[in-house]
Amino acid sequence: MKFSCNAKDIAGAVAAASKVVNAHTTMPILGNVLLSARKGRVSVRATDLELTLENAFNAEVTEEGQCTVPARLFSGYLANLPAATLEMTGTPSKATLKVERSNYEFFALPAEEYPPLPEGAASQEFRIEAKAFRDAASAVTFAASGEEARGPVLMGTLLELDGASLTMVATDGYRLARYQLALTEPVKQPARLIVPARALGEVVRVASAGTIEATVLGGQANQLVFNTGDVKVIARLIDGQYPNYQQVIPKEFDKRVIASTEKLLGSLRRAEVVAGDRASMVKLAMDGTSLVITASSDTAGTAYEEIDVERSGDPLTIAFNAKYLVEILNHVGSDTVAMSFQGALNPGAMRPASGELAERQLYILMPLRQ
Repeated sequence: MKFSCNAKDIAGAVAAASKVVNAHTTMPILGNVLLSARKGRVSVRATDLELTLENAFNAEVTEEGQCTVPARLFSGYLANLPAATLEMTGTPSKATLKVERSNYEFFALPAEEYPPLPEGAASQEFRIEAKAFRDAASAVTFAASGEEARGPVLMGTLLELDGASLTMVATDGYRLARYQLALTEPVKQPARLIVPARALGEVVRVASAGTIEATVLGGQANQLVFNTGDVKVIARLIDGQYPNYQQVIPKEFDKRVIASTEKLLGSLRRAEVVAGDRASMVKLAMDGTSLVITASSDTAGTAYEEIDVERSGDPLTIAFNAKYLVEILNHVGSDTVAMSFQGALNPGAMRPASGELAERQLYILMPLRQ
């Protein structure tokens, strides 16, 4: 393999792919990135067998072929190059790089050892506007569980495809995030896909403008391929039964508060500093036209915050984990937030109080016992 290219192009591609490399892998080949040069293009691929990212860029290819290079070393080297032309030659045992008057050689492993891309007929396809997908995934995936002990299903995000709509759902058992958005064209058949939240995070990170094309591959329909611009993200779908999230969403509420998202968020962040233990409890007391936020701890002291709100229904005092509430408000897509309640021991709902997101974006949060 031999090619020349802009140093910044290959540096960006390798940096993007290297983020999926597992630094603690027991398989040496998975610590490398695979470079493939063919027909004026070079692709850079990295995988940990669960998640694969492939990025491509234009290059002057004089000898087609493949080569693998240690991801950490290669990425570190490329990140420090000037904006110049890079020449690379690869063999099964080494990669040689020349930039201006510098010469480097890295030990390589045979490209034949690198895991191939998944193959199989497409069982489902959908297309969606890239910005809408990024907004939705960012607003949902934070609510997925980060604890392996709770099982892989809760570490994933549910994608429900039905007609011309896509519903994303994530939950860790304490909070739930749901976001509904439109596909660019209807799907042929409904589908429920559980995608690792980490994979969606990579799509959010690399997705360019335009349209994301997603395809479910394989005889077992267990691989989801996202194509966006020059980047391809491939995720192994999570096998399992996603919780019936509809049962978690209360059917009706009798108490409602509308508050400034910015003011409420600021008050909660300050109160969280005092609440600061593992439960991070803050109490919300709603009465008249005020919302009073309090917190206390044996080591830090007490907190008292009061903001003006619009309120309907009977007075209520309810407690929440401040960290969870702050994370939710960080993703509410409007200047005002509507919070709905049934009682002190029932889940509360948060959503944008106005605008197009009011019906599309929803968060459910379990209260704490006071």
